[in-house]
Amino acid sequence: MNCRKLLFGALAAFLSLASNAQTSRDSVYVKAELNTYSINYDKALPEIERFIEGNSLLVKRKTQDFETVRYDLVMTAAQYNEIKHRLEEWKFAVIDSKEQTIDLSRKIENHVASMDRLKADISLLQKKKEYIKGDTLLYELDGQIYDKNEKLRQESREYAEDCASIGTVNLDLYLMRDETSPSQTKVRFVNMPGFEYSFLMVGNPKPGFSAKYYDGYNLKYIFTKGKTFVDLGVFKARDVAEADSTTLTDAFNISFGQDFYSRHFGRGARKFLNMYSGYNLGFMMYSGEKRSTKTVYLSPTVGVELFKNRYVLWDLRGAYYVPIMHNYDLRGWQFSMSFNVAF
Repeated sequence: MNCRKLLFGALAAFLSLASNAQTSRDSVYVKAELNTYSINYDKALPEIERFIEGNSLLVKRKTQDFETVRYDLVMTAAQYNEIKHRLEEWKFAVIDSKEQTIDLSRKIENHVASMDRLKADISLLQKKKEYIKGDTLLYELDGQIYDKNEKLRQESREYAEDCASIGTVNLDLYLMRDETSPSQTKVRFVNMPGFEYSFLMVGNPKPGFSAKYYDGYNLKYIFTKGKTFVDLGVFKARDVAEADSTTLTDAFNISFGQDFYSRHFGRGARKFLNMYSGYNLGFMMYSGEKRSTKTVYLSPTVGVELFKNRYVLWDLRGAYYVPIMHNYDLRGWQFSMSFNVAF
């Protein structure tokens, strides 16, 4: 008899767990993100629009400009899988993607409990009205009933929205034009002034001619997406003795540079950690107390955008400074950090 009770108890517990697991699986939806770019943007975008219209997808929000379009879509899992499959056919490359399964069972249970509690409160308040004759108290009860009904309507609305979300996929789809490909010749101008600090470490400083370290303070102006910029500023030598009248202690700098995003690291579309390579072509005029010199230089660069959005850009880069004149005595590593703001 005891064995039979234990068996029935274990079976009941198993069925309860299975029921809860099934309820959990039946009360979920998927929140997904797809960030993409395409060299065939203008031809592919109408295909996506036709897919959205032909499958009657719910478009919760859409934002679009010349370079990008973002959709907030609701669809079935089958439609989501079809979009992922057809992105390659539409010539869109995926930069990154995210998927998160969200269980709504607890949230729905809370909605039901809240609605039941509000209905009970409303019923109790309405019964109280039958025994109250004072106008002031009746007015207060009517106000409480109104507030409870408003909360009940809000809970019912949220409950209906959550129930409608079960089994669906909420997709944030971001499509970007690949502006850095050879087929894209249109220049997109921006207006992003900013400041750049540089640290130049000369590899083979010549005593009495060049210092080991120079601090640079530049105004950096970015004027195209992609990106193209100019620097204008000064460099000051560190740790030069006051009695040293021959070392080059100051320098005026003007340069032109371009950065190029890698196809394999997101094409600059991320908010964080966009990697790039590029070059700086510039002119520097050095001066000291008793001597001066000038040189053209070329610096290959690599860098990473620490943070970027539509309004600001925080950038870190490294370069190898290669002057044409006095190459051996002035060349070295240069590290820079800049911050630019869009106007």
